[in-house]
Amino acid sequence: MEEFYQADFKFHLYCSFQNREEAIGLDLIEALVKVNKALGLYNFEVVVRLSIPDEGQPKLPRWTHDYIEKEISWMDGPVKKVWVVGPPVMNQLFDQTLGSLSTKLNID
Repeated sequence: MEEFYQADFKFHLYCSFQNREEAIGLDLIEALVKVNKALGLYNFEVVVRLSIPDEGQPKLPRWTHDYIEKEISWMDGPVKKVWVVGPPVMNQLFDQTLGSLSTKLNID
């Protein structure tokens, strides 16, 4: 598998949905997390934000410049790629935020 990624490769997935019932692919994402852990791999992490969280679960903050910076500023080494999939407003926010943080956070 190392021909596809370097040994220190790590994939962080941040995804947002209105609620669990309307989430497309969330069951697959959660299954991938379980498979990864069952195989003893720690190269895949997921943060799921539900606008209407499950009962008893905390509501994560909305995507803002400060939240995006907090979520990626702890990563060691250069961030090689960032894929953003979402509505145009979310894509624009990520473009602006990552552009302003590129030097500070060593984003290629």
